[in-house]
Order: sequence, then C-alpha cells, then structure tokens
Amino acid sequence: MPAKMFSMEAREDGGARLALNYKHAGRSGIQRISCDLPQAGLLQLVLFAEALSLRKRFGNPFASDVSLDGLEMSYNPAQRELHVERQAGYSRQTACMPVEVFHSEMAGMTDICIAWAEASKHGPTLKRLLFECAEPAELERLLGQDEADLAMHQLREIAFLLLVQETSARGSALARQLRGKKSQDQAQEAVSGFVLELAAELVPVTA
Repeated sequence: MPAKMFSMEAREDGGARLALNYKHAGRSGIQRISCDLPQAGLLQLVLFAEALSLRKRFGNPFASDVSLDGLEMSYNPAQRELHVERQAGYSRQTACMPVEVFHSEMAGMTDICIAWAEASKHGPTLKRLLFECAEPAELERLLGQDEADLAMHQLREIAFLLLVQETSARGSALARQLRGKKSQDQAQEAVSGFVLELAAELVPVTA
C-alpha cells in the first residue's frame, strides 16, 4: 500500500498522531511534518474540518484557521489548498496540501470524536434533543431538500461535539438543565437556540 500524503492515526488516550509528507522546494527527498494531538486538540481539528466542509457544501468557503499547540492550519479559498505550519522549538516547517485530502482523512477522526461524545454523560440526551430540533428554513431554500438534510446532519454533528464539550465543564448551566426533570423544556430550548446560532454563523445569508 503506498504511503499517504496526509494521515491521522487514532491513539488509545483519545488523541491522534498527525503526519504530513511533502516536497520542500530546493531540497531533495520527502520532508515530514508530524506531531501528537491530545483529545482536545483532535476535537478542535475535527470541528475545523467539519465547518470547512459545511461551508463548502453551500459553495461559500472563506478564509479560516485553527491553532493548536505548535501547529497551525489555515485555508484560503482563493488558493484551494490547506496551509500547514509546525513550530517545534526553533524549528519551523511549512507545507500545503489539497483540502480534499484533508477532508478525506479527517472523516474517520470525526467518527471517533462522535463515538466519544455519544459515550459521555450527557451524550445520549443531547443527541435526542438535537434530533428534535427543527431544520432552519434557510437550508432547504439554499440547497433543496436532499442536500439540506445532509447539511442538517452535519450541523447536528458540529453542535453535538460543541455541546458535549460545554456540558462537561464544571458549572455548565445546560448540564444542570439536563439533569433536572422539570428543566427539560429549558434544555430543549437552549439546544435549539444553539443550533440556530450555529446555522447563522456557518450558513450563507444569501444563495
């Protein structure tokens, strides 16, 4: 099996190993960027990938970036490539890769993060509440029903990962609402409102 240009290898601690092979101008041979990501870093990278993918679905990609510990990825739609920079001490490496390659490899990492979220304390309840959220009207208007359903699925996944992260924090108001039998309606309202806010951020205002 030929070596991948970009790969993500899941680790038992919930993190992942990132590796990117590239050809450096002016140097012979193949160079390599690699680093370990903790679970929180992997989640950030998954959310970045999912947001890029959703915006691309609408044909409305725009410049965005994510910064992790010593690793930065940025996307410029004018160039159609993902720029990767790795800083380790005084050493700095930069490379580019097609955004399609990034999305293809990150799909498996998204599944891993979703499974982790489903196994969390509030995961099952949040998943049910998100399923009951109404689809924003803009989705069907911009995409048609079939594509809108796919976009809503992706929007729910992003919201799910973010809300599981929020409810795992100490003092979370939403976690408190989820625990109370009498505050389930408040929890549903909060989750629905969050989805609408997320849609407003990720969905283009005009077709």
